[in-house]
Amino acid sequence: MPVGNITGLSSGLQWADTVKLLMDLENRPVDSLKARKTTFQSQLTNWGAIESKLGALKSASESVDSADELLVKSIKSSDIDVLSATADSTAIAGTHDVLVNQLATNNVVAHKTGWADADTTPVNSSGINKSFSVDYAGEAYTFVIPTGSTLTDLVNLINNDPDNPGVGASILNDGSGGALAYHIILSGDDAGADNIITIIDTGPNPTDLGTGTEFDAAEWDETQVAQNAEIRVDGFPDPAWGWANPWIESDSNEVTDIIPGVTINLKDVSATDPIKIEISLDKAAAKTKVDALIKAFNDVVGTINTLTSYNPETSTAGPLASDSFAKSLRSELTGILANNIPGTTDDDRFRSLGEVGVEISTGGTIKVDTEKFNEALDIDAVAVARLFVFDSASTSSFVSVAGHSDDTVGGQYAFTITYDAAGNVDTGGTNTIGGENAIVHGNSLLGGAAESDVQGMLALLSNPGDGPSSISGNLTIYTGLASLLTSKINKFTAPDEGRIPMTKERINDSIENLDDRIDSWTVRLKTVEEAYNRRFSAMETLIGQLRTQSNFLSGI
Repeated sequence: MPVGNITGLSSGLQWADTVKLLMDLENRPVDSLKARKTTFQSQLTNWGAIESKLGALKSASESVDSADELLVKSIKSSDIDVLSATADSTAIAGTHDVLVNQLATNNVVAHKTGWADADTTPVNSSGINKSFSVDYAGEAYTFVIPTGSTLTDLVNLINNDPDNPGVGASILNDGSGGALAYHIILSGDDAGADNIITIIDTGPNPTDLGTGTEFDAAEWDETQVAQNAEIRVDGFPDPAWGWANPWIESDSNEVTDIIPGVTINLKDVSATDPIKIEISLDKAAAKTKVDALIKAFNDVVGTINTLTSYNPETSTAGPLASDSFAKSLRSELTGILANNIPGTTDDDRFRSLGEVGVEISTGGTIKVDTEKFNEALDIDAVAVARLFVFDSASTSSFVSVAGHSDDTVGGQYAFTITYDAAGNVDTGGTNTIGGENAIVHGNSLLGGAAESDVQGMLALLSNPGDGPSSISGNLTIYTGLASLLTSKINKFTAPDEGRIPMTKERINDSIENLDDRIDSWTVRLKTVEEAYNRRFSAMETLIGQLRTQSNFLSGI
């Protein structure tokens, strides 16, 4: 019988209250289980918060894990209508004068014979396929033009041919309104003196399009010469030297490799007046990026500090105060700051973050002394960058680091690579990195041995020449703060074996176990409550019967 049906009219007792009090006592084990579940749910939420903060720190680290991202170089041109420029992290601060004599141009040729229209009059009315052959930059190619093709068809056949060597076609209306107003124009895809268009009308497969010599070379006019750009940088080369062409040439108006780390975009000639470009390190931008990294780091440490705190005055503990992993996570992160950056040696201008103004505060948070940081950038910006980013160096111009993984440890590693006459890695020769046999990938890549400090490293062999032979030297791997943090966070948060996912899985398992126990207790307590109801109902019935008998006897 439900509690609500025990009226208490006979006994005068509130049985429902009695059952409730008894069930409150019976529910204490369940209340204890629910309290533990709440604690675990709080831990799960707090570990989620830590994981989220670590994700933000990883993003901040990845946004500044290369020298190009940290050492932003600003570059100004005294006349952006003539030229603009960009610079990467390797560009050296300073000024340069650039004189532009001519721009690089692509070759353009126009067909003199015109058509009355572009879409009706055929250029091939022979009844058979015909050939249109060109040579572009030394590569000959023949376009097959079906009978009945119009001028538009010819343009589309040229432009859409997947084997086109680099010639674009278009139609020009000369505006005369006459019977020969439409002309085909051919343009080379690339600028530069070597990228010339030549119509082929002799040889094994000459142009026979049209009637007679209608499309032969003599029917085409060169309307734009293919030429190289010509510039002079800081007075070099000096015309007084008597060179046949006293200019630096480039087959593109995007000039690289003249000033290391700088790309010059040419837009116009500068006559006799050189254009000044000024390269400088954007220290404010570098500081902003470091500040963003440090803020994300402090957010992680601050969150862990709050969750693991204990106030002895109020005896109040944070929800993860007894979690040793949370405390060790903070220690591992802050421990990165205390040591020299892996890969740096006494030959490096800076080896630790403290030398460039990064200071550790109470509780493991960090801050940057702006003045000291800027002074360090002025002294050696590359050395500063290596304290924050992943970087590498090689003693050989033929061997470089092409990749790495979280398992690659910063340091200096000797290498020996054997190559054959073609300049490819010789798998039968000695190929080692860091004293371990390297893993050969294809013709030019070598990987560091598994379970070693160079695991995940990729070394690239580039055009050594003079083979067969071997080359030896040293590779240096710099794993700066951002690189170290990214690797550490990846290991903490790896889905299958990261300690945080494993901790969250353990907590979820505990919650599921508690849910099972709570469900079991709920079933049992329902039976107990029903037993109390039956017992008190029977007692109420008995009292009613006794009261009836008493009333009967008293009436005799």
